Amino acid sequence: MNESRDADRVSRARSGGEHAAHVTRAEHRRRRPRQGLGRALGLTALSAVVPGAGLLPTRRRGMGLVLVALAVAALVAVGWWVSREGLTSTALQTAADGGRLRTIIGILVAGTLVWIGSISLTALMTQPRRSSTGQRVALASFTGLLCLVVSAPAVMGVRYIDSHLDAMDKVFTDGTVGGGDADDGAVATSSLRPGEDPWVDLPRVNMLLLGSDAAEAREGTRTDTMIVASIDTRTGDAVLFSVPRNLQQVPFPRDHPLHEVYPDGYDCGDQCLMNAVWMEAERHAEEEPGLYAGDPNVGLTATRRTLETVLGVPIHHTVIVNLEGFEDLIDAMGGVTITVKEEIPINGRTFTDANGKLQLDPNSPQLEWLQPGTQRLNGFQALGYSRSRVLSDDFDRMRRQRCMVAAVIDQANPMTLLQRYPAIITAVGDNVVTDIPRQDLGAWAELTLLVQDGTLKSLPFTAQNTDTADPNYSNIRYRVWGALHPAPEPEPTEEPAPAVPTEDVDGATPTGATEDAPTTSPVDDGSATTTEPADELEEIGTVCD
Repeated sequence: MNESRDADRVSRARSGGEHAAHVTRAEHRRRRPRQGLGRALGLTALSAVVPGAGLLPTRRRGMGLVLVALAVAALVAVGWWVSREGLTSTALQTAADGGRLRTIIGILVAGTLVWIGSISLTALMTQPRRSSTGQRVALASFTGLLCLVVSAPAVMGVRYIDSHLDAMDKVFTDGTVGGGDADDGAVATSSLRPGEDPWVDLPRVNMLLLGSDAAEAREGTRTDTMIVASIDTRTGDAVLFSVPRNLQQVPFPRDHPLHEVYPDGYDCGDQCLMNAVWMEAERHAEEEPGLYAGDPNVGLTATRRTLETVLGVPIHHTVIVNLEGFEDLIDAMGGVTITVKEEIPINGRTFTDANGKLQLDPNSPQLEWLQPGTQRLNGFQALGYSRSRVLSDDFDRMRRQRCMVAAVIDQANPMTLLQRYPAIITAVGDNVVTDIPRQDLGAWAELTLLVQDGTLKSLPFTAQNTDTADPNYSNIRYRVWGALHPAPEPEPTEEPAPAVPTEDVDGATPTGATEDAPTTSPVDDGSATTTEPADELEEIGTVCD
């Protein structure tokens, strides 16, 4: 009996204890903060700001700590790299390194997927247990919106990088555009060791800008636009030399196959012009292919080597621009501001009169006129401004082309490039080709920034200072040398300074031009007078503004 009563008391005590525990748990649940929709939205947004941060108050705290640590480490690493190299230098080096760009694409994709995963997991872990359908839809919609927001920069970055890599593959041909070999006067900066000054042995780098009807070499190419840009690699100061397309009797280097055909210069009347050298070399290569073995682009090589001889300076690199595609590039930039000096007809039909002079058909249905004044030109207008020579001449067109080059360089500001980058880089990739090695892009990008801050001068060779039918090439080389080596104020002296001898027109430098001082002076030109010619070396702004 007693045992029965004891068992009953134990049973009641146990039951009472279980009831007390149940009351305690219920009270704890009542006192615990409710995990509502607001908390879920806030923590999910926190994970969108800092990957994994919204997981810290949840059971996935360990995973949240790992994600936050990775995000902080990535930011610290990027900040350290930028502070060490500088923002501009880091951007330029990255843009020039295809391997680094592809790595960035992988990091962007992987990092964005992890970030989206942390946002989704945060929403799942913080969702109210007894949520309504409306709350679940609201949280899911908010989570999806946040995932789109954090993925948008990665999508844009991948798009930009992909466009950039595609253009690099098209534009940079790793030294094969101009043909020839490394001993013909070109200097390859890619032979330098990493970290070494790329211009340590090159105080001036000379680049040939060619405008043709095709960005890539093809039979029948005529180079109506020939500009050599000589850049001081220390200061960024540059001089543009415009070579007339109708220059006659141009000298070929003695070691070039065409020198055997034209030992006294390319002389056969008004059909043997500078802009026909490309086609002449291609024709000769068809007749004598063995003389051009190993040269993938005989026309361009002959043009470059001939211009070296005409100007008396080595040409290190070449850029070919498809003039028709130039329109796309200007449109991609959002236009270019130019001061138009006189009325210029564009897009009109032309014909040659009985005297061989180019005339404009005033009844052309699509004829347009650019009016004088400073204005912003679209791509079509900019191309017309650069190419029109009706009612003017080749020399006036050369001036306008130099102005256009200067305007594009000056107005290519970083914000415009960033905003319109995919369109710009696509236009460049479709219409520009160069022999600058891809690994040298970082050095060239930094040099471009120097050029924008330096002085830009122009020295054209026009009818004012050059007889294009019977040129004095010693005089031309003298003017070029003087433009690149401006003399200080003369001091009284009894003995003239010695001059370094160079060869005359029929003795063009055999393996590449040098920049030694010519012995001749402008007065050696038979047509020279005491009157200063109008086309002299001067600031590009003086010519174009």
